Amino acid sequence: MAQASAASTRSPSSSSVVSPEARRAQVAAALVVAALLGGSAAAFAFAEHLKLEKSPVFRTRVGKLLGPTCRCQYRRIKIQFTLRKPERLSVVVVDSDGKVVRTLLMSTPVRAGRQRFGWDGRNDAGQAVPAGTYKPRLHLANEHRTILMPNPIKVDPTPPTISPVSVAPRVFSPGRAFRRNHVVVRYRISEPARALLYVDGQLRVIRRPYIEKGVLRWLGTGLPAGRYRLTLRAIDLAGNLSAGVLLGVVRIRYVEVRPHVLHALAGTKIGFRVVANARRVDWRFGNSGGTTRPGLLVLRAPTPGRYRLVVTVNGHTAQALAIVSPRG
Repeated sequence: MAQASAASTRSPSSSSVVSPEARRAQVAAALVVAALLGGSAAAFAFAEHLKLEKSPVFRTRVGKLLGPTCRCQYRRIKIQFTLRKPERLSVVVVDSDGKVVRTLLMSTPVRAGRQRFGWDGRNDAGQAVPAGTYKPRLHLANEHRTILMPNPIKVDPTPPTISPVSVAPRVFSPGRAFRRNHVVVRYRISEPARALLYVDGQLRVIRRPYIEKGVLRWLGTGLPAGRYRLTLRAIDLAGNLSAGVLLGVVRIRYVEVRPHVLHALAGTKIGFRVVANARRVDWRFGNSGGTTRPGLLVLRAPTPGRYRLVVTVNGHTAQALAIVSPRG
């Protein structure tokens, strides 16, 4: 009994003893945990340092829209930024997949300060790049950093198409004194764009808003009576100009008298047709004159001779000749 009691007293003491292998494993685990915690702390500190560190590139300015095939201000855009330190700099333009389409500068030493570049929307082979979104990318060799500038460049090399809906009237009379005093052109465009109206090859009207459908009004101010050929075009936001669409011919008419020459017998009634887009016209025939509405002007042939009818509207005149013969 005494031996059993002694044995039972020694057994707890022997079970609390830790072997050297277990002790080494515990130490190794503690070291791993400490290393992980230390690495996390270092990474956190480095990340916070990067947040506080100023970017080597600032004050970026990049054009947003580019039309490489247009003859306009958008056929070349600016790419500008400021470097804090001297660098060995590379500047390229990449597409939406990150592929380089144009190299603007390759591993060249530059000073700190403002850097200015331009891009014409073409690749290194001189061809216009496809429509899409592009970005400038910088490589700073001294800093061992590559920076993709956040400024997107939209390239649009495709001109719009414009379709006329209606043109009216085909005969008009410029000026406030006339009723049909301007031409109205209704149109549709394949994308938001400005409509342009050319008269005999000269640009006369620009519809300022960039819209897909609208109305142009041509007043014809200052032009003489005659026939004029109209052509419609459109220019989009990227400066791409559409092909011209021929609208046909319109006519400016202020006042006309028909017939131009009239033969009559003395004392008989004669009539001239006065055509004008006005409410009233002034006329003079021999020693008589007056004001009347456009339409048939009935007069009486005076004594034999040659007489000129002059009709005036808002400073514009038309004439006709009456040859009066004696009664047989």
